[in-house]
Amino acid sequence: MTARGSSVRCPGEPVSTAAWVFLWLGLLALASSGAASTRVPLDADQNQVAALEGEELFLQARPLRSEGLYAFAERFTGDRDLAASVAQANGGRRRLQAGVRYRVPFPLLTDGHKLRVLRALFPDDRPEPGGWRHVVTRGSSEAGLWHVCEWLTGRGDAWSDVVMSNTLADEVIRPGQVVLIPGRLLIPALQALLPPPEAIASGPLEYGRDASGGAYGLYRLKRGEALYSAVVVRFTGRVLADDVNELAEELARLNGIRDVTDMPVGQEVRVPVDLLLPEYLPADDPRRLEWEQDRSEVAKYSNTVRASRLEGITVILDAGHGGDDPGVDHRGTWESVYVYDVMLRVKALLEQRTAATVVPTTKAADSGYRIPDRDVLERSRSHRVLTDPPYPIKDTRVGAHLRWYLANSKYAKALQANSDPAKTVFISIHADSLHSSLRGAMAYVPATGLTSGTFGKSDRIYRARKEVKERPKVSFSWKERTRSEAFSRELADHLMRSFRKRGLGVHKEKPVRDRIIRCRRCRPFVPAVIRYNAVPTKLLFEICNMNNAKDRKLLRTRAFRQQVAEALVDGILAYYGQEPLSGPGQATAR
Repeated sequence: MTARGSSVRCPGEPVSTAAWVFLWLGLLALASSGAASTRVPLDADQNQVAALEGEELFLQARPLRSEGLYAFAERFTGDRDLAASVAQANGGRRRLQAGVRYRVPFPLLTDGHKLRVLRALFPDDRPEPGGWRHVVTRGSSEAGLWHVCEWLTGRGDAWSDVVMSNTLADEVIRPGQVVLIPGRLLIPALQALLPPPEAIASGPLEYGRDASGGAYGLYRLKRGEALYSAVVVRFTGRVLADDVNELAEELARLNGIRDVTDMPVGQEVRVPVDLLLPEYLPADDPRRLEWEQDRSEVAKYSNTVRASRLEGITVILDAGHGGDDPGVDHRGTWESVYVYDVMLRVKALLEQRTAATVVPTTKAADSGYRIPDRDVLERSRSHRVLTDPPYPIKDTRVGAHLRWYLANSKYAKALQANSDPAKTVFISIHADSLHSSLRGAMAYVPATGLTSGTFGKSDRIYRARKEVKERPKVSFSWKERTRSEAFSRELADHLMRSFRKRGLGVHKEKPVRDRIIRCRRCRPFVPAVIRYNAVPTKLLFEICNMNNAKDRKLLRTRAFRQQVAEALVDGILAYYGQEPLSGPGQATAR
């Protein structure tokens, strides 16, 4: 006997039309209340798909031709030993079939693939000062804050921190809601995309207008801070000695400061808004908004290549200046010979301890690639750019332009061999000449907005080179320029981390920059050697500041130059998902 109103029917009893409708509506309601499923193709052929089913985030991919389980697992996780876990996620299947997509759980993915999945499924998410801005979708709302935290922080129990930092009433999240995940909680793949702490404009500056209506940002000096480093370098981006001194004097006059060496704690310094870096402008300033949009676009790209021992990777190494161009000349200490020595040590380490193909852009005719076993180096004018035919460096500008022509030619050949743009990197090694108060390494990467247009050289000295004939002019699409800035920033960040891990100095304020800013009337620019360079991952790396006495003293020791070389190699290894050098390496003479 059944209860009144029960929907149970006796076997064989016919189902009425009304009952069928009732049953169909019930099934529809059940389906609509089930877990959301979101799938987004990651390529045009849909060989790879980012997926969110219920509480599970994963990537699905078809194996390549003749690709087995171990190679498949290594491609997406970076570790062949995770093949068993990948098989378990696919019902224990160990034999892969062509044309069938197989799951790779999100926690197993490399950082690059994690970013691709997150970017595809949550396209409105972006990095912000202090954390990661997550816009809740239907899928993430149904999964719940616990699982959102699992994806973005690696720990579901981080939800309580997120609730407190966002002042939420509880852990319930709804579609369209914005949640900021604190930077300290994020997985490394997302932490790497956050703007540096010094870029949080809402903290250090207050904004106002003077009696004439001019807008300014106001900063109050803290104990031990100087006008040069705490204000000029930090907020305006000026780093060259003359520029910093000139602007410091201008700000002193503007603020009625009589003695810049004797300023009290709390001294107010007004900086005209037109001098501020975009990240320090008011939140509603058009230049600030444009900067944030550019950073958001750049954050969509990440290097996903993982290369054991750098197998298949081409590293183009450029030692700055050379020949008749010594670069910085500090009382006979030539930048050109010291950065050439560092380049030789990087080259030797890569050739001896990795499988990378190393391509130098210059060579010293008097010493070749032999590493001198001495601290203080002899001056040399014998460097030449290794174009066809080679160019003995007589003219600084010609030497700089021929380097990027050479790099473009080598990159084209590398593409023929491996077809992956991310498998080539270009590093131009320099030593800076900045304000004497500054120390440590700094890198320049190509700003998307400053690398547009078409460029080429047509003088006879260029036309005589094979590399110029191959591709006389260059121009890059917006996508290529954005991807290049992203890849280059990622490599630069890895290099800075490896410098810090080895105890080497890193520029205190904004060590990775996308433009050089000089005098007030000068337009910001990207150095030619990376501006016109077709290699997507490229940067100009300043290993130290030769105008700083401590940095200069270190540079004149072979131990420091060897440490710098090891740190640079560590950074390249990390960029391709590999462990750093196991111990102090010795670059032997060659």
